[in-house]
Amino acid sequence: MNISTLSRRSSVMRGLKRRSGRVALYGALAFWTAVVYLPLYWVLITSFKAPVAVAQGTMLPWIDFQPTLAAWKALFTGIQSTALIRAYLNSILVSVGSALITTFIGAMAGYGLNRFTYKIGPMHNDDIAFWFVSQRMLPPVAVVLAYFLLYQNLGLLDTRFGLGLAYVGFNLPLVVWIMRDFFSQIPKDIEESAALDGASPWLIYWKIALPLAMPGLAAAFLLSLVFSFNEYLFALILTTQKAGTFPIMLASQVTGDSIRFWILSALALMNIIPAAAVMILLEKFMRRGLLVGSVK
Repeated sequence: MNISTLSRRSSVMRGLKRRSGRVALYGALAFWTAVVYLPLYWVLITSFKAPVAVAQGTMLPWIDFQPTLAAWKALFTGIQSTALIRAYLNSILVSVGSALITTFIGAMAGYGLNRFTYKIGPMHNDDIAFWFVSQRMLPPVAVVLAYFLLYQNLGLLDTRFGLGLAYVGFNLPLVVWIMRDFFSQIPKDIEESAALDGASPWLIYWKIALPLAMPGLAAAFLLSLVFSFNEYLFALILTTQKAGTFPIMLASQVTGDSIRFWILSALALMNIIPAAAVMILLEKFMRRGLLVGSVK
């Protein structure tokens, strides 16, 4: 057997190994995709099932069962339609508003902790940053009673403003920590060059630092939105009728008598939509954010 034959055989073997590796990789990805999306698919088809089809456990629309809009019609035209719309709007307004405020304040705090030197007694920048994130470690159940008593005295119970204020305080430490770490990855040379050209610290922050930090801002805003929209304990304790949120409405569908899975699935899909829509809208900023500020 000559050298050329051995070389061809070894190249064939390497090609087979690469193909088998790709097949194994794609097989693992396909399996994990099924694990992730199968529950979503099940929720989706359940929202279009009749109660009989839900009890039968059918899986394939138009084959195992005939899809119907009965669950969706019951949500938007039934007795609870007004309460549902009010709760959904409350969740969107409170979560988006609190996420915007949290991201706005947290970005400034994160930038200041990374670019300037502070000293509060024995605490320096790292100590202050750790104090911020330590507030996020505190379980909400430990402070919700204090919030209730405070809001009762201030007249903020069952108000969107009060609930949004609680969400700002709850999510701000996480946003400060995220933005501080993100600003630390941005080179200071660009800001120093702008300062030599006469730019003020505020101008540097708004025109240079923030555009470069757009991916971090998008991630911080998305996390704040998801945490606020899905939060249950504060909404349960601090609201009743006017400012009740969508998770409260979702939990109310589970009763001791029965669980209407078709209604519950439709509500679960409605709960997913805001975060998914925001993620799609912010995806381009997360891809282009690092280039926008540097070009300017």
